[in-house]
Amino acid sequence: MVGHELLMVFFAYFFILAVVLFDIKSGIGIWKDIFVASILSIIQLVGIGFVLLFLLKFHSNVLNFFFVFLFFLNASLISLRRFDFKAYSKFNGFLIIFFSISLLSTISLFVFYLAGILHFKANSIIPISGLIAAAGMRSLSLSFSYYKTKLKDIEDIIVGMAAIGATDIEIFKFIFKELIQNVTVPIRDMLRSSGIVHIPGIMVGLLMAGVMPVKAAITQFAFLSATLFQFTFVPALALFLLIKIFGLKIEV
Repeated sequence: MVGHELLMVFFAYFFILAVVLFDIKSGIGIWKDIFVASILSIIQLVGIGFVLLFLLKFHSNVLNFFFVFLFFLNASLISLRRFDFKAYSKFNGFLIIFFSISLLSTISLFVFYLAGILHFKANSIIPISGLIAAAGMRSLSLSFSYYKTKLKDIEDIIVGMAAIGATDIEIFKFIFKELIQNVTVPIRDMLRSSGIVHIPGIMVGLLMAGVMPVKAAITQFAFLSATLFQFTFVPALALFLLIKIFGLKIEV
């Protein structure tokens, strides 16, 4: 049995190595990050599998919520790697990131609880909270990258707006419209393509577990909707707080 799992990992790494070799050949420069991330991914997935089995047997809500907190913390730390603004301190960035991910993920989880989708059992709250926190994390990674590039591209416009009396928040609103359009492209495409181009994993899992198709479809739609919520409001809150508290700064 172990040999079969190792064979699966070997073939899975075919895709990783193909990308790594292409990266090295093309000189893109992200192959180290991809390779390290792939190793961490398989270790973390195996680890969380055993942890989830332990939590299912232990039946402790305190431990369940502790792992939810860890998801929020780890999502914030990963997002912080993309927060490479020299004009702002990493510590301040982390506080804003952690607050934004934790607050909006908690709102999403609370709505799921009210809807009866989420329960406090480990097999419910652990995977669902992980999916929600990951959506906030991905949205911040995309937002930070886009925001930094946009500041450089329209530096002259920003200086001009400031010269005629525009506030930092007004300038931010000008940038933010296009930022959200770009950041939400992946989830908007998922909403359009679900059921036609692909059947999302949550729905497949529910169908295989014997859940009626209508309930499985609605549950999957709820997750897609929550992902859109995260992709929109997590970067909106994080960047708004950053600029409101510390001001809009163009890096030299």
